[in-house]
Amino acid sequence: MKKDVSKSIAAPVAESLQRLGNDMRIARLRRKLTLRQMALDLGVHRTTYGRLENGDPGVSMGLYSQALFLLGLGTPFDDLADPNNDTEGQRLDVSRLPRIRDAGLSAARLRPAIGSSDEPVLRIGVLGVMSGPAAAWGLVSRYCAEATAEMYNDAGGVEIGKQKYRIEIVSFDDRFDPFRSTAGARWLTEEKGIKYVIGPNVEQTITAAIPIAERKSAMLFPYSFTRSLYSLPRENSVLAQVAGYQAVPIIYDYLKQTKGAESISIVAPRTPEGLRQRNDTVSIAGQCRLRMLSCEGTYVSGSADIEEALGRALRTTPDILALSNVAPNDATRLIRRARELGFGGYITTESAQDVDLLTRTVGSDGDGLIMLGGASPPDKRTQRMRDFIARFNRLAGAWNDEAGTKAHTLEIILGTLQIASERALHDTSLFKAAIPDFSSDNPFFSGRTQLNYRGSSHFNQKRQIALPLVVNEISGGNLKTLLVRQPEEYMV
Repeated sequence: MKKDVSKSIAAPVAESLQRLGNDMRIARLRRKLTLRQMALDLGVHRTTYGRLENGDPGVSMGLYSQALFLLGLGTPFDDLADPNNDTEGQRLDVSRLPRIRDAGLSAARLRPAIGSSDEPVLRIGVLGVMSGPAAAWGLVSRYCAEATAEMYNDAGGVEIGKQKYRIEIVSFDDRFDPFRSTAGARWLTEEKGIKYVIGPNVEQTITAAIPIAERKSAMLFPYSFTRSLYSLPRENSVLAQVAGYQAVPIIYDYLKQTKGAESISIVAPRTPEGLRQRNDTVSIAGQCRLRMLSCEGTYVSGSADIEEALGRALRTTPDILALSNVAPNDATRLIRRARELGFGGYITTESAQDVDLLTRTVGSDGDGLIMLGGASPPDKRTQRMRDFIARFNRLAGAWNDEAGTKAHTLEIILGTLQIASERALHDTSLFKAAIPDFSSDNPFFSGRTQLNYRGSSHFNQKRQIALPLVVNEISGGNLKTLLVRQPEEYMV
């Protein structure tokens, strides 16, 4: 017979669970999510989720954890019982208890990121989604890092201080799963001793990795647009691309001024990042005086019925269909279905897309897609950029325009390390101290352009790589550059 835990649970614990459930209910309502939507995403009946919001102690800890994550509230149990914070356990000398057997963990934590004195190695981590509908996001990060590392290694390595280091890229596929992101962050920073990690790709996986990075004094270079990830008191994350809330106003202004666009509908994945970007887009559309027709269409990435989210959005026949935070494979399905439903307007995304994939899968239906482009348009590419593209193509099999938005990440990490000194290889506080004044020539963009850090207006500290903003359109199956803005023109 199943025991009723509510009868034996301590009163303070019961009160704590009730507060937690109520707080989660408030978080859900603020995000304009229904109880049914949350239950669907969690794979439970809505009455079960209702018990959770009532603080029912019979609901599993795993369900509470997953619901918190889906609401964008992180992974609060990650450090709850951390032995490093357990003063009572330390007093009792937990390490000598018979059940503690992982003696190799502490040794792995002390392993440096630099190899032997015969061949010094600088290890750089890549943590991101490399499988599933959003696989291109993480794979592009990995191939970009590998292409850049190959260029340096072929030239004898990167010189930091008075020593040259061969660069080694170490990758981990988080599979879009925050639990794997946590495991990956631990593996990279503890087992591999890595201090500088490119990625992860989205808010939910970054939120899971940040506590590990902070505890291990490691730096992350993610691609989520969520401001809180880079704002004080956070110091160990640097936004590594142009944010949607920086690109979208320029795209919408262009469509209003040159195409006469007046109305918009939005469709987004039902994730913390997707809903946040949708809300940003709603706000920006209002500022641009675009009439909002629909913003309720949401879907689960990779699911069999994502096209159903287009129903309400297209019923109102908007001039612009905005696909917020859309994964590459989801984009092809949504674009194809939108055209099948007769939508002939412009489709926008806040990120670059794989043009080759789009033209192969949707053909001429891809025409009219306007998106953020690589930060080095074809007519501005330097010889180093052309070399980078050739190496990327060999590694990945084909060029993906999103790679142009991520080509700079390892370059600026290495450049900052060179300014910060060799000690920064182990001490990221020296890297962070070098960020405010760092500036170098942009190696991928011809002309007098600089590569540096900005972001003070958004994060109250410089925690964003300042890149040229390029907006592209697919026309006749080809990529066409619509406009280019330098950082000083769009970043304040």
